[in-house]
Amino acid sequence: MAELRLIELGYKIITRNYFCRFGEIDLIADESGELVFIEVRSRHSSEALNPLFTIDQRKIKRIIKTAKFYLAGKRIDSPMRFDVVIVTLGANPDYEIIQNAFDAP
Repeated sequence: MAELRLIELGYKIITRNYFCRFGEIDLIADESGELVFIEVRSRHSSEALNPLFTIDQRKIKRIIKTAKFYLAGKRIDSPMRFDVVIVTLGANPDYEIIQNAFDAP
């Protein structure tokens, strides 16, 4: 669901569920020439805890390390960012896209 919403917004999905020895990235996309590493989280209602709070420093470090491994393997040197997509499930799902949710050192 998150992927379809991102496509509607102009993201070009490059890779889904990228895995390596360092971790996993849900989606990798191009958005206006910028490489975007995307973490997707869901919740069952808007009253539930915001899933953004479940992304701790350890998870962020794993995502960044995985992204760096991806970049090195593909020999890519381009602007990049880390987004989080929160999907609130229900009859009419709601999507919140947080661009630049965190930075890589």
